[in-house]
Amino acid sequence: MAYRPYPNADRALRQLDRHYPPAPVIPMSPALRAVGDAIGQFRENAQRAAGLGFGAGTYVLSTRRPGVVGGPS
Repeated sequence: MAYRPYPNADRALRQLDRHYPPAPVIPMSPALRAVGDAIGQFRENAQRAAGLGFGAGTYVLSTRRPGVVGGPS
């Protein structure tokens, strides 16, 4: 009998997956949950700040921001 590859790649992958047990579910520790929440809050704040932008819609010729006194010496 000649070699016949699977006509459907998804069917072949499902057949391979039958032989492997599912990955174990590991509960997240409270410390990692707090870190995850802090990172999520940081991401939201960064997106909000990026959406506001500095002087959005205004043309500024100088690279210096208005209100900044002094500069490199």
